[in-house]
Amino acid sequence: MIDVFPTSKEPMRSFVDRLYGLEKSEAGVLSLSVVHGFMAGDVPEMGTKVIAVTDSRPDIGAALAEKLGRELFAMRGTFMVAQVDEHVAVDVAIAATKGPVVIADVWDNPGGGPAGDATVILGELIARGVTDVAVGTIWDPIAVQICMAAGEGAEIALRFGAKSAPETGLPIDKIVLVRKLVPNAEMRFGESFAPFGDAAWISFDGIDVILNSTRAQSFDPSLFSAMGIEPTSWKILLIKSTNHFYDSFSWIASEIVYCSAGKPYPNSPATTPYRKARRDIWPMVENPWG
Repeated sequence: MIDVFPTSKEPMRSFVDRLYGLEKSEAGVLSLSVVHGFMAGDVPEMGTKVIAVTDSRPDIGAALAEKLGRELFAMRGTFMVAQVDEHVAVDVAIAATKGPVVIADVWDNPGGGPAGDATVILGELIARGVTDVAVGTIWDPIAVQICMAAGEGAEIALRFGAKSAPETGLPIDKIVLVRKLVPNAEMRFGESFAPFGDAAWISFDGIDVILNSTRAQSFDPSLFSAMGIEPTSWKILLIKSTNHFYDSFSWIASEIVYCSAGKPYPNSPATTPYRKARRDIWPMVENPWG
């Protein structure tokens, strides 16, 4: 089975809570885990696994892993939150009566392998003249270097984004104001910190963008505050993450929109042209067990 299992939503939230409960209640069971088996991993072993670790009770572990695995399989296709395209995502954000509306660019998530430089959603916002937008982030080390050379307060012609792969949008060409430069920038990620490298805050046409030089998904609103941007002051926050953002951004968001834009990530396993992954698992096959 190839699927995505966000633990912030049902039915996976209850499933994980049940695993915690079984770890405490079942004699000899030390740990229970679900492994995604990321859908971009084109290897024979790719796919979802349930792992049970026991205290010298392999029979109990094997039986429990089998039982839980079949329960998980029975819910296949119900885990991932509903996603909309860039046109609907921008419609929702414009219609909102208060902010910040968080638009999550779910498939341009550096945590899953893409570069984090797609401009599909940003291009839609620009084309429709939307303002009051903060973007965190667009990965573009060369653009950051240019901003660093120009210095804070400089107004320069800049091309950025959409350099890494096909189907990630078009590079953005704008006259931008370099608002702030931060070497070795970091954001919070739970109790730790995640680096996003030398970074530049640029502004144009009512839109503010953080350019970064180290690929990182948008874990926490401190991504913005590290650059001097107060995230709650913007109506729309455009971020790059599939689900790790949820715990921290849900505290400040008036609404969260999960957006599937472009194709920087092979996010449709039923049609992905795998070369090494098995073809006898869901969703390539509806029910491998008949």
